[in-house]
Amino acid sequence: MNGVVLTGVGVVSPLGHTPQAMHAALCAGTIAPQRVTRFDASPFPSAIGGVVSDFDPKAWVENRKNLKLMTPPVLYGLAGVKLALTDAGLTADAVLPERLGLFVGAGMAFGELSDLVPAIERGRAADGRWDAARFAREGMPIVNPLWLLKGLSNNVLGYASAQHDARGINQNYCNTGVGALHAVGEAAWALVEDRADVLVAGGADSAVNPEHFTGFGRLGVLSPSGATRPFDQRHDGFVPGEGAAFFVLEREAFARARGARVLARVCGYGTATGLKGLSGADPDAVEAALRRALQVAGWAASDVGTYQAHGNANPLFDRIEAQVLSRVFGPQTPAVTADKGQLGHALAAAGALSLCALVESLRARLLPPIGGLDEPDAACRDLDLVAGTPRITSNPRGVVHAAGLGGQTASLALEVVS
Repeated sequence: MNGVVLTGVGVVSPLGHTPQAMHAALCAGTIAPQRVTRFDASPFPSAIGGVVSDFDPKAWVENRKNLKLMTPPVLYGLAGVKLALTDAGLTADAVLPERLGLFVGAGMAFGELSDLVPAIERGRAADGRWDAARFAREGMPIVNPLWLLKGLSNNVLGYASAQHDARGINQNYCNTGVGALHAVGEAAWALVEDRADVLVAGGADSAVNPEHFTGFGRLGVLSPSGATRPFDQRHDGFVPGEGAAFFVLEREAFARARGARVLARVCGYGTATGLKGLSGADPDAVEAALRRALQVAGWAASDVGTYQAHGNANPLFDRIEAQVLSRVFGPQTPAVTADKGQLGHALAAAGALSLCALVESLRARLLPPIGGLDEPDAACRDLDLVAGTPRITSNPRGVVHAAGLGGQTASLALEVVS
């Protein structure tokens, strides 16, 4: 995968809207998740979520009429794409529109159900019972006819492509927690194959809504204690989060020719799928993806300085991740860090947020400690976990891992450029 570089990063997160701000908050041990107020979360197993704040939607949408057709993750995605392009210094005349594309990791396809509440209320009879005829007569006319379009999974792809005149190759990945890392890895391969000169890749999503609280609550994967504690003996599930992170990827020759700043090189990428039960990932698949990323990079296991873990605080998956790291790296694992204890789990955006954290950590040569980790789980104690305080690093190479609910897993290897 020689010749693919990152030249820009755009992030919208519960811990800040620049890579530097998010990294500083991670190193400071700031915990973003708190009690959710945007809806009544009290009936759910946990009422805690990692929420984006200080975000003005109007700053990122050129056609203000479209705002009423955009959900929060779409708005975060549009901001992330624009921030990445700005960070890369990519002007409109720097690349042909047909050679500029977009790869997006996106979440579930549905509109905001809260928008339907007024119409549903119109369907109540005087005695409180449901009256379908009354709903058809009085409720349906007040539903925005474009309501369903608000939740399409390719909305970030569509709106951002139009806004930035990206007419080249485009892809959309709806693979839950691994979607954004799939988008970045596959974008890198597309550049290797010379299918574009510049690709913007990443993901946007939000799990801070009643629909996700319901679904994940019924699956039993939300933390009843309201805290995400990766690899800790008290790990009991994750806290929902939200946000977006996008990256400008270019062929290095193209980037150098336009005088772009190179942040990092994408060196390897591997993906696999394997599932043992509804919530039980297959360690062989996780291992295969990691080994494939190292193989493509041409790295030995000892070359890796930092491993940015999926770290979703599901006890089973934490132990699987620890098992795989021991298999691949032996008794001397790389430094292991994770960000979900401080950000929450942003689903399709999670892998991109972790990639952003890794890039900034390696560039700053400072690894954040794992939020929520006090006493490691017995099965995770052999890992070199970054705990308590930030750790200085001099190794520019790292691997980021993401996993999805359906058993999808991906690893991406990169090296920062001084």
